[in-house]
Amino acid sequence: MAKQKVPYPPPSCPELTGRDLLLFDGECRFCRAQSDRLQRWAGHRLTTRPLQQEGLLEELGIPFDEAMAAMQLVTAQGSRHQGLEAVVVALRHRPVLGWLCKLYYLPGLRQLGDLGYRLVARYRYALWGRAVARGECDGGTCHLHLRPPS
Repeated sequence: MAKQKVPYPPPSCPELTGRDLLLFDGECRFCRAQSDRLQRWAGHRLTTRPLQQEGLLEELGIPFDEAMAAMQLVTAQGSRHQGLEAVVVALRHRPVLGWLCKLYYLPGLRQLGDLGYRLVARYRYALWGRAVARGECDGGTCHLHLRPPS
């Protein structure tokens, strides 16, 4: 996917100025755990939010289907990355991890990594379950996990 520019920071989140934003599926137990891990590894330059946060996708101009297919990273400069590349870009500022992540761009490794990411993303609920189904929904926001009516 070519890098896309998005309006950033979104009007509802002015506190994100100067920070990258990672959107993940808040209903997916695996996605929640991995976004927490990525937050720890990336440090203070990264903020994570569930894609189900009301109005956030619309403000950023990200289609719901794309956000559900792969995590989305919007950098402080307004460029958007998705999937495994979002992880690579999120870790770009870390000394050792950032250097290692550059291996992603080697021919063949990128395609293999993206294929693995797509497979895990496609079957994530079957493998790890849904947070809503397990009663792990935070703060009474379970209604946000369902796709809005079209």
